[in-house]
Amino acid sequence: MSFADLFDWFDHVYIVNLPHRADRRAETTAEFARVGIQLPDPRIEFFKASRPDAKGDFPSIGSLGNFMSQTRVLRDAMERGLTRVLICEDDLHLNDLPPATVAAVLSDLKTTDWSIAALGYLEPYDPPAGHTGLSDWTTGTRGTQFWAIQGKDAIKGFHDYLELVRQRPPGHPKGGSMFFDGAFNMVRTQVPGITFRIATPCLAGQRASRTDIHDLRFFDRVEPFRTIAGALRKWMNRKRRG
Repeated sequence: MSFADLFDWFDHVYIVNLPHRADRRAETTAEFARVGIQLPDPRIEFFKASRPDAKGDFPSIGSLGNFMSQTRVLRDAMERGLTRVLICEDDLHLNDLPPATVAAVLSDLKTTDWSIAALGYLEPYDPPAGHTGLSDWTTGTRGTQFWAIQGKDAIKGFHDYLELVRQRPPGHPKGGSMFFDGAFNMVRTQVPGITFRIATPCLAGQRASRTDIHDLRFFDRVEPFRTIAGALRKWMNRKRRG
């Protein structure tokens, strides 16, 4: 069982990507090819991410853009009548795992109850180790490089919740302007009927890449440091792939 089999099970796969980040599209295409998924594919889409002119009450322009992009993905799924979608960030790294591990996660996706599944994440660092597949998780996660949602009610519920969050001030008890990661955690308690689970072990992480969400550090803004930083990230990603 491979990542290709897992991807094939979903109605549609979205890869959230800013149009000017051709570098990330190329790297993601190579990353998918590495695990046997060839792009272009009619069911795998580079989804045009949002880039607003101002951040409003959000931590940064990039955080608002990512929040808007994820909301638009869910709206697109609703408009297409999709019931099961996989959502990827364009800097994801698919972990090297035995086929049996991917098969176990896919089996649980097919046979267990879930609404939202965090398949690839940065935290928890130490997810539950007693089960290979999908595991219950009631505390926070960080990172949404690779996640799935199923059920028209869940898709609409999460979409509508995100719309409400964007209209509220930061610190609102039901969720206000924040990073998407925060809303990804809060939706479990704010939208009735959401069942949240995580993949154990984690299926995907994050490639080294210049951020589009947080404010850029000086070495990503000033030459020659920007070029040097880019070269170092490429070296780190090649080393990670072995």
